[in-house]
Amino acid sequence: MRNRKGFTLIELMIVVVIIGILAALAIPRFMAASKKAKISEAKGVLKQIYVAAEAYYQETGGYPGVNTFNNASVKATSGTWTGVAGLVVDRPSGYPRFTYAITSAGGAAFTATAVATSSYDASLHDVTVMSISEMGVISGGE
Repeated sequence: MRNRKGFTLIELMIVVVIIGILAALAIPRFMAASKKAKISEAKGVLKQIYVAAEAYYQETGGYPGVNTFNNASVKATSGTWTGVAGLVVDRPSGYPRFTYAITSAGGAAFTATAVATSSYDASLHDVTVMSISEMGVISGGE
């Protein structure tokens, strides 16, 4: 009787099926965690905009005007965001996933919003608009 080394076809097929099952369980969880991280990044940028707007308010007596960061998806590829003098916010790395806008009349009312830019990331198509008020409360993003 010969001593054969190696695996049978059945053993290899079982291993492939097990790997397939594990991948089917892991990929949706990874996608959900990735989406959650992108939303968290947008909330962090909104917080930066809030802090910068508060500093701007302390220096000038009013919040910056409307649409300071509107259409940021176009400006983000150049390396800097154009905005009003004195309002400094670092742009997120990579392609923009959200478009940020400040809604203010330059007075005491202030709101910044983040809208998902699904042209760069289709996984964000169902994310609601996030906003931060002049009190620093972030809402949306579900």
